[in-house]
Amino acid sequence: MKKLTLSLALFFFCTPLILSSSAAPDPEALRLLRQFVAEELNGNLQALADYDLATLEGHPLYGAPGRTFDTDDCNLARAIYALLYTDAMPGLSLATLGTGRPYRGDTMNSFHTLLGRPIADQPGRFAGLERHQPSDDLRARALKFHSAYHTIGNFVPLPNRSVHRATLNTYRGTHPAWLDAFPEFLTQLRLALLNDPQADSFLAELVTENANAFSAFRGPNGLAKFAERLDMQDYLDPRTGLPLPHYSPAAHFKSPSRDAYLAAVETYLATAPDLIQRRARRMITRLQPLLGPVAGGL
Repeated sequence: MKKLTLSLALFFFCTPLILSSSAAPDPEALRLLRQFVAEELNGNLQALADYDLATLEGHPLYGAPGRTFDTDDCNLARAIYALLYTDAMPGLSLATLGTGRPYRGDTMNSFHTLLGRPIADQPGRFAGLERHQPSDDLRARALKFHSAYHTIGNFVPLPNRSVHRATLNTYRGTHPAWLDAFPEFLTQLRLALLNDPQADSFLAELVTENANAFSAFRGPNGLAKFAERLDMQDYLDPRTGLPLPHYSPAAHFKSPSRDAYLAAVETYLATAPDLIQRRARRMITRLQPLLGPVAGGL
């Protein structure tokens, strides 16, 4: 088992960048996920929906050995992307996933922008939320979401080629108007894919830089196809194909009033966890036939 763990860890860290695709499941990704389900989930793939990937920090196989840990870019997340989305965009594979590579995992519904970072000496408290005197109930829901937002239903691989060191991941997260709100990002991405005159000019540059990845998603139905391939159907209106305004951009450092901020938090915590769970179930349904039965306790 130690030899298997070491060889898989070295594969994830040392594999050279090779653009390739295959309809068959990646054997290394499949082996890693099967081992994870056996060891960490006792053979129950359904439990993956609620598994907090932040707990994998420091793990020699499923974490990020030899590099900085990030939940949406850890080895387990990469394996799942490679199994589910290798046909979603050209060349997406284990070898092309990661920082500095053509694709990288991203967190769809974020935490820190709206709720702030954990307060070191106050477990269960978050700096942004505490600035607005929340109720204990809201604190408890925020704490629960702090685990939920690190689950697989909240992670997606995105094209990662950069312009002036900015990527889709970093640009959507730092845009002063979008405030890392995923529905707003999809709205803006749709305009860029359509070459709409109202599209954000820098986002349009990023789409052009990642032209190979986005080639199948140009045109009127492009965003709907993009969402379907990445299990994001719940983010679009099925009748129109337009992004649903599940929640609006908001930030703990940019709210006009306490009431407005707390209302935004209420909406977010009532919406984002359900979106994450529904997508996780969809992903697991597609993973199940790839894995087959997995015995626990390997």
